[in-house]
Parts: sequence; structure tokens; C-alpha cells
Amino acid sequence: MAEPEYNEEINMEVTEEKMREYMDNEVDEGDYIEVYFGRCHVEGTIDSKEGTHYRVDTDNKTFGLMEFDIENISRDVLEVAHIPENSNKKIILSVL
Repeated sequence: MAEPEYNEEINMEVTEEKMREYMDNEVDEGDYIEVYFGRCHVEGTIDSKEGTHYRVDTDNKTFGLMEFDIENISRDVLEVAHIPENSNKKIILSVL
């Protein structure tokens, strides 16, 4: 799946703790997400969310479903981009 269209981009600088809090409270199944950590990134639609564990459908035959636990990688997260399902906003969290 390609990145959904959006009309508005919101940029925020946040701490690691605020990023985890945002992920917990605002990110849900069906949302599009990009998580950049270290030299890697995961992007796609959230297939399932259980606590801090996310399963992301990359819509890529090579990668398929990718899973991560935000608690395990939060120290290395550089940026999170989030487009809620049925929204025209892209929220970008740059982690300080």
C-alpha cells in the first residue's frame, strides 16, 4: 500500500516518553504508520496492535508482515509518521 493522501502535515518534537504515549493513545489498527529507528524503518498499515506490540502489513511481497514492540526499540526511534485511518492529516513526531 502506498502512503495515503493527506492535506495537512503536523510536525512535533517530542521526548521518547511522549512518543510512546502517543503511540499508545493515538495509533490504532487500520492506521498507516512509518517508524524510523537506527538504520531501519517499517512502513505500512497496522494489521494488529496488542499493548506495545505492533504488526504492520508492508504490502511488500518480500517483507510481508513486520512486527515490532515499541518498548524494545523506543530508545532507537528517530521519527514516527502517522496517518490515522479516514483522516487527511499526517502527524510527524521527531524524537529528541
